Amino acid sequence: MPLTISKRMVLGNIIILLIVLTLCIVVIFNLNRLQKITNQIVVQHQESIIVGDRILDTFASLVKFGEKYFVSRDINYYNRFLDLKINLEKEFDRFTVLMETDEQRGLLLDFFAAFNGYLAWFEEKAFQIQNGEQIKLDHFFKETGPNHNTTAGNLEKIRVSTRKIIAGKTSLSRRMSHQILMVTVITTVITIFFGIIITIFNARSITKSITRLQRKTKEIAQGHFEEIQTLKGPKEIQDLSLHFNSMCRRLKELDSLKADFVSHVSHELRTPITSIKEASTMLSKGFYSEDPEKQDELFCLIHAESNRLLNSAMRILDYSKMEARQMEYQRIRLSLPEVIRKSILKLAPLSQRKQISLEFCPPPSGLPPVRIDEDRIIEVLDNLIGNALKFTPAKGRVVINCLAEDSGENLMVTVEDNGPGIKLEHLEKIFYKFKQIDNGFGTRMGTGLGLSISKYIIKAHGGNIWAQPQYSKGTKILFTLPVAV
Repeated sequence: MPLTISKRMVLGNIIILLIVLTLCIVVIFNLNRLQKITNQIVVQHQESIIVGDRILDTFASLVKFGEKYFVSRDINYYNRFLDLKINLEKEFDRFTVLMETDEQRGLLLDFFAAFNGYLAWFEEKAFQIQNGEQIKLDHFFKETGPNHNTTAGNLEKIRVSTRKIIAGKTSLSRRMSHQILMVTVITTVITIFFGIIITIFNARSITKSITRLQRKTKEIAQGHFEEIQTLKGPKEIQDLSLHFNSMCRRLKELDSLKADFVSHVSHELRTPITSIKEASTMLSKGFYSEDPEKQDELFCLIHAESNRLLNSAMRILDYSKMEARQMEYQRIRLSLPEVIRKSILKLAPLSQRKQISLEFCPPPSGLPPVRIDEDRIIEVLDNLIGNALKFTPAKGRVVINCLAEDSGENLMVTVEDNGPGIKLEHLEKIFYKFKQIDNGFGTRMGTGLGLSISKYIIKAHGGNIWAQPQYSKGTKILFTLPVAV
């Protein structure tokens, strides 16, 4: 199923939007990662360094107050030592949360172990001092050194590890920023590329088809009505090509109708005009001046051909009015079988001359009346019955029926003969104006305007008219009229 132009444009925009949306999702995802890394660098790791420096300073101060206490035995230094111990424990809790890697957590555990070892050693020595025992300062400083150095060293290792993590994440953030830039540039280029491709594809599919239609239009203007192959492209263009071909077929029909019209008019008008001219010329030159009967025959010929000429002109004028929907109808309630009998009585002499049996089957009783223009419906019946008599051979048979349809809303009239019949492919064409059909038996079928006018009249009365295929067995024309309400 081809897509319409609007659907193609919408689909192209959807593709571009999906590409842009994908770009946005990728960029947003990477920006969130970048923001997370930046927050870790700024908030977590920088804070880890700050807290680590603070712990290291506080620990150094704690060691100094411990040494001063052992030297001076002043209780104030001991109390100050305990306060710093409490502050360090709080900082430790905060520092523990900021650790990220297993290496940092391992160093922190070593730091806690060394620090707790130092505190245990300090409490032991403080208890000895409080009990009055003597402590050698040289031995004291020699014992406190290893725990102090180990504790400070582990803390420094944590700080170094944190700086390495900051450096790694800073490098990662730079790479991610570069990736985001590249993804944005590449996706933008792809979006522009697809936008151009989609635009060119849609434009070419439209302009190529329109160019072909333009060339075909010039050919039509020159009188060539050949159909164009169905164009590939949007649905509107394909539909346009189908309608274009319909127009070509219609123009060919009209061109054929024009030729038929010229032929019909030239025949219908030239023959009576020629007869009138020849007869009037003979009368004007005094031919048969001494033979009144011959002169009367010439006058009757002129009168008959004049009527024939007038009827042809009136038929053409009536058909023009019907095509313009300007024909007026005087509808009254009538019995359709009675109207049919009037037409049959009018054409009965013709059937007798041609030795054709003209039969009207008795209609069912109680048929409802119809609301019709009597003269126009008689014109239809005259056309149908006249054609049947015209194309039925001598000793043939024409049968007319009038009955109600199964629904009861319409009356149906059938006119059937046993003439040569009409081929299936020509059934619709017999209702075209100025169209005559070759029935394959050497006879040109159709009256040119009669059936076309009949179709207009029946349609104007709300009915329908059609032919049934009975090729080589006869012709059956049917029409319906709605019953009067």
